[in-house]
Amino acid sequence: MNIAICDDDHRMSGQVEELVDQVFHGETGKYNTEVFFSGDALLDFLEQQPNFFHMYLLDIEMAGTDGLKTAAQIRETDPDAVIIFMTSHSELMSEAFEVLAFQFIVKPFETEKALGILSSAVRYLQKRKGVFQFVAQKKIYTFFLSQISYIESSGRKIFLHTTEGETYEYYGTLKDAREQVQGILFAQIHNSIIINLEYLNTVESNSVYLKAGEKLPISKKFHASFHQQFQQFVLSR
Repeated sequence: MNIAICDDDHRMSGQVEELVDQVFHGETGKYNTEVFFSGDALLDFLEQQPNFFHMYLLDIEMAGTDGLKTAAQIRETDPDAVIIFMTSHSELMSEAFEVLAFQFIVKPFETEKALGILSSAVRYLQKRKGVFQFVAQKKIYTFFLSQISYIESSGRKIFLHTTEGETYEYYGTLKDAREQVQGILFAQIHNSIIINLEYLNTVESNSVYLKAGEKLPISKKFHASFHQQFQQFVLSR
């Protein structure tokens, strides 16, 4: 889980990093934090790596682009990320509803209360949004399920295709990938292909078209089960 901490107070940023570490019980393989000392620095990073973070901890009062304006720009391209504001002025909280803030941490923060808020945000991302993780070149990658258009296997490699048009590859099995995305949202259409049903554009008898235009085959083996699952998916909408 990639977490951005943005606060122009260096001491406060360090304290927030320690809180995040406590939430994950020191298991650094499960999360990654990046610290920014201005909203402009964070937005510059996102220009190079859009939607990289799953959670943002933003100080509201910062020089240059403040936390509220930073959050507004993040929301333009990322409706799924969790945004938590940090502020010593509770009267500013009402303005944050416009960017769908998850919660607020009031400065100076009470450790137990702040840990409770961060823990709730982590549980929300893990359970309600759903995440997919894999390791490639000694790095842990995490995506929301909603960011995945389809997954395919070739030999010992898995290729994960995102809704942004990017492709990531790593060593693994389609069976393990299927277990991570189990549920009504994803369906297997071929021995080597799993698709995100929310990213479908057109369904034909023996093939599907995704929103980006990719045409993928439905094999005979999965023909009946896919069409049945697709009907269930449509009825659940």
